[in-house]
Amino acid sequence: MIFIISPTLSHATQMHSAKEGILVHQLGHLFFLISMAILILTIQGKRLHMERGWRLIQYSALFFIFWNMDAILVHLLDNQTTFISTSLISMTNIHIKTLEHHEGLAILYYLLRLDHLLCLPAMIFLHRGLSHLLQRKTP
Repeated sequence: MIFIISPTLSHATQMHSAKEGILVHQLGHLFFLISMAILILTIQGKRLHMERGWRLIQYSALFFIFWNMDAILVHLLDNQTTFISTSLISMTNIHIKTLEHHEGLAILYYLLRLDHLLCLPAMIFLHRGLSHLLQRKTP
C-alpha cells in the first residue's frame, strides 16, 4: 500500500527511444492502421456507408490511417534513423538538424510532427458518426 501512495521509482513507462519500446509501439501503429483499413472495407462491403453515421466513421478511419502512417514515419525519423536530430531550445522552439544537403527533410519532419492535424479530425468524425448512430437508435 505504501508504494501506491508514495512511489520512489517507476518502471511502468517505456520510452520510445529504447529498441524494444519503439518496435512494439511501431507495431501498434501498424496494427491500428490495418484495423482501420479493414473497418473501411467492411463498411464499404456491407454498404453501410449509405448511412450518414457510418460514412462519418469511415472518414474517421481514413484520417486514422493517415495519422498512423504519419506517426510511423515520425517515429522512424526520430528513433530509428540518424537523418534527423532535434534539440529543445525553449518551450516553444526546437532545433531540427539534418545531415548535409537534406534541408527539405527538416521541413518534411516539421510537417509530419503536426500529426494532431490528422488525429483531431479523426476523433471528431468518430464522435459525430457514433452520435449520429446513437440518435438514430433512440426513439
